Amino acid sequence: MAHGSHEAREVPFVRYDKMPAGMRAAALGMIAVGVILWIVALLTNADRAWHAYLANWLFFTSIAAGAFMLSVIVTITKGVWSRPIRRIALSFVAFLPIAFVLMVPMFFAADHIFPWLHEPVAGKEAYLNMPFLIVRNVVLFGLFVWMATIFARTALRPDVGAVRSKMSGNVAALYERLSGGWRGQAAEELQGHRRLARLAPALALVYAAAFSVIAWDFVMSLEPHWFSTLLGPYLFMGAILGGFSATSLLTRAYSRGLHFEDRIAPQQWHDLGKLMFGFVVFWAYLFFSQFIVIWYGMLPMEQSFVIHRFTAPFSLISKIVFACLFVIPFFGMLGVTPKRTPRTQNIFAGIILVGLWLERWLLVYPSHNIGAESLPLGWQEIGTAPLFAGLLLLSLGWFASRFPLLQIWEPQSEIELRGVPVEVGETVAAR
Repeated sequence: MAHGSHEAREVPFVRYDKMPAGMRAAALGMIAVGVILWIVALLTNADRAWHAYLANWLFFTSIAAGAFMLSVIVTITKGVWSRPIRRIALSFVAFLPIAFVLMVPMFFAADHIFPWLHEPVAGKEAYLNMPFLIVRNVVLFGLFVWMATIFARTALRPDVGAVRSKMSGNVAALYERLSGGWRGQAAEELQGHRRLARLAPALALVYAAAFSVIAWDFVMSLEPHWFSTLLGPYLFMGAILGGFSATSLLTRAYSRGLHFEDRIAPQQWHDLGKLMFGFVVFWAYLFFSQFIVIWYGMLPMEQSFVIHRFTAPFSLISKIVFACLFVIPFFGMLGVTPKRTPRTQNIFAGIILVGLWLERWLLVYPSHNIGAESLPLGWQEIGTAPLFAGLLLLSLGWFASRFPLLQIWEPQSEIELRGVPVEVGETVAAR
């Protein structure tokens, strides 16, 4: 990844004074439409309504967690290049507590989601039971959300404390709470750097564990006789690909709306594009690794999951998913120019997100529609999406109207990577 000289420039304090009216109206409108359509679906076909809820929950939770993990990954790797982008990726943390709350209703609708409640699987009763399922998901996903909020607060605190005296109203009160016990800019930056260095690796492990359990419980258990040791990584690595794509789209929207496009150099777009391209290849690798083992194993129990998705009526969607998540972005982003051009990169980011939504739908629906003659993809599934999309947009708008979207403070380790001598405890402002 590149370390450009533009990093040495003073970083401005950039945020929305209030959530843009269009953003708020769009979010509230989508929530209203989504709620109405989902309730109608619930009243007409409760099973299908909850399947649509699960598929959309998986997708929107995936992209929020995956985008947030970009900020974690660049913290672990000391990615200097990402400084203008990482705070935008971090902003997706605002949706994670909402995703945790949205998970709870599915426990009360378990009869509509988990087939093993009606047909218990011999030998798996110790794992496939609702009390244990609720406990492990609440504990692991809850732990991830809790650690993510601590990570976000730690990353924001040096910036919040530095400008808290300039704020007013509700934002000033929020900044005072977040900067309680302020010990000075130098000490806070040093403490923040050390704490993030400890939190980030732990968060990566908890993320992998939490989303592996989500994959096993909300995807694999839908066909309780089938199993795969690769499904967990397949789901959470796909989430990271979706998160990178969502970050790319949001970065361009914010940089244009708040006029800081000059803060993001073509090389930084190139670096983000390379990450997207790399995870496109890695998604295909995980997909093929899972498929090839099932294919050469010739075990009917293992093959059933793939057969249900590669035969009619789902075969067409499977081909579209493979095209959107691998073929189109792989060949479209092979050169340097598509990665360095925000508009072009965003086109492929949009294609990836469409493919990921269909892929999460494909993880859920064939298991509930074995032997179906027609494709169960209609207004119920598409109409539920605005509910989650609106909540995601509202949470992003809340973050953008309260916190700086460009990280002002810079960890000492990253300053050193730029070749700038620095004394322990020296602040950004002192250089």
